[in-house]
Amino acid sequence: MRPIVLIHGYSAESTETDSKSIEGIYGTMPDDLRTIYGPDQVVEIDLSRWISLEDGLTIDDIARGLQRALQADEYKDLLVDGFDVIIHSTGALVIRNWFKKFSPRPSPLGNLIYLAGANLGSGWAHIGKGQLAKWGRFIFQGGAERGVQVLDALEFGSEEALDLHLFFLDPEHSLDQVYQVREHVVIGSQADVKWFEMPIRYAKEDGSDGVIRAAAGNLNFIYCHLTPTEEAEQLDWETVAEEETMHLSRTGERKEFYRVTTLSVPGGDGRAELPFAIPYECAHTGDEMGIVIGSKCRQQVLKLINLALLSDGSNWPGRVGLFQQETDSTYEQVKTKKKPAKWPWSTDPRTQYDPHAQVIFRLRDQDGRPIRHYDIFFDSHVGQVKGATPIGSLIEDKHVNQQSSNCICFYLRVAAFDKKLKQWVNKLDQVGDIHLEISATEPETDLITYLPFRHEIPAAKLKEWIRPHTTTIFDIQLLRLPGPKVFMITRNE
Repeated sequence: MRPIVLIHGYSAESTETDSKSIEGIYGTMPDDLRTIYGPDQVVEIDLSRWISLEDGLTIDDIARGLQRALQADEYKDLLVDGFDVIIHSTGALVIRNWFKKFSPRPSPLGNLIYLAGANLGSGWAHIGKGQLAKWGRFIFQGGAERGVQVLDALEFGSEEALDLHLFFLDPEHSLDQVYQVREHVVIGSQADVKWFEMPIRYAKEDGSDGVIRAAAGNLNFIYCHLTPTEEAEQLDWETVAEEETMHLSRTGERKEFYRVTTLSVPGGDGRAELPFAIPYECAHTGDEMGIVIGSKCRQQVLKLINLALLSDGSNWPGRVGLFQQETDSTYEQVKTKKKPAKWPWSTDPRTQYDPHAQVIFRLRDQDGRPIRHYDIFFDSHVGQVKGATPIGSLIEDKHVNQQSSNCICFYLRVAAFDKKLKQWVNKLDQVGDIHLEISATEPETDLITYLPFRHEIPAAKLKEWIRPHTTTIFDIQLLRLPGPKVFMITRNE
């Protein structure tokens, strides 16, 4: 049995290292693990601690701090003999950044378990950076700062987080093939009822554990890169202007001048699908339902951890099915769930488990510069299909990243519980074909135009690209063109 290193999340820290302070972070999990494996089988459990609330610290700093701690005399044997890691929340970005910057290839880290990993954002991040949060830290935590740069990486649509995860899509940086790491994802989909009184949607968001959306924690994300066609690059200014006029007025026969150049889907083209599970009655934190210290979900979470820690190169692919069985078990239990007496905010508590999808758009021009002034429109063909549902009606939240306004995140309820059928129904089946349309402008000058983006997504492809409990990242390159007055050549006669 390899040593197990536990890595906590944002703000779960203490200025002390005594057992009581450590228990406040990890609860009884270390003792639970020793009980499962026996004191002789567990070589050691290192209760790592890192500081997240200093405004001057970045995820890079913390990853480098982890590397230096592993190189210390007391723990350098971990880098030689190997170890496993269990992370919570923001620890996901720390450990993935450590892989990117410091880990040998193959890595000494064998099995990695994400417990509610904050991989692709949290709605609390931009709230946590506000002045009110700063005052709260000062009053209730004795002057603690907010950890602004860590929160930047946690915000929906963070380019830092996007680039970090996309790094591992390159076959030369594949975590399972090159680093030989076996990743496992576990996250709840039920916020604690006690949080529902907060006037913040992210505390009680359906499809979320009250802090991290299941779709944001799931590393089985879909990546789609779209770029201009060769024909688009040959268009003259007048033709582009005509296309823009038709696009804005929504008239005329508009052509598609963009194509998919990269599509990465888990389970395809050599990319492994990661084991992913949603335990029952599991929230982000809390004594009763918290994924790390909660009592209600303790046995199911420990069962999943045990499966993950016992993974090896031969049985790891089969963990996908075993983890899915746990999710299926959860949803069977949810079907019979009764409404708690203190739950006035929902007519049916099963909606908390409605599968959602997260869709992130990042817009840049052909030179890689961010495009900050744009419109995105989902054009549903509701008039062509009887009873079709506009895809816009599925969108429940959108957020423009505060640091990178060229990134926007949408949150969609893609399945809902049907009381008559007594099961969850995929709402995308009711949408049909759509067109994705994007227009952009350069507000500082009339000498620049962008070729409007229009791409048809048939119903079958829509369900392939947008999936329950999953994030889809659309990296879109828009063609930016200078007008004829930007550079003129005049013959001197």
